[in-house]
Amino acid sequence: EVAVMDFGTHPRAVTIDINILNAGEAAHEYILQRIFESGKLEVMDRFLVEEKIAAANLNTTGIIDPDTAQELGKILGAKYIIYGNVNDVTLSEVGTKIGIGGVTVCTVQAHIIARVMNVETGEIICAAKGGGKSKSSFVKVEGGDVATIAVGNVKVTQDSVHNAIQKAAYQTVDVMVKNLFS
Repeated sequence: EVAVMDFGTHPRAVTIDINILNAGEAAHEYILQRIFESGKLEVMDRFLVEEKIAAANLNTTGIIDPDTAQELGKILGAKYIIYGNVNDVTLSEVGTKIGIGGVTVCTVQAHIIARVMNVETGEIICAAKGGGKSKSSFVKVEGGDVATIAVGNVKVTQDSVHNAIQKAAYQTVDVMVKNLFS
């Protein structure tokens, strides 16, 4: 049985122009979903894991050291834990001017790195990186922008940010499952 820890956000994951609030939580949910879909791993209930970790007063977001992993294994009764970070989220824009306005296509790209650790030994038995891209566009006219929201100082739909994180999470799990079971 494996326990999936909360995913963090690498401290330099994004530029100041992009707001990825809750990116780690979103990555965690997408990773759990994909693991369940794979049918290859038996996953501990998230709420049970969170309760036990809270009772032990442990920090399990992002990078986990071997000592904490071994303590987690004892507390949770899990043989393996999966943990990691949203490593980076970037944005690129390409625009075209049309009359009094223009169209801009924004591409959000996200990467997630995950590790599977044997909690008895502290050994990393698998590491996987996944990437995802999502595009959105907005029309700019003299009166303002249509159908966009601001993410930092850049115009991009929030759906694009989450779509890129979802694709990165799914690819991460697919690589992890392939490495573990091939």
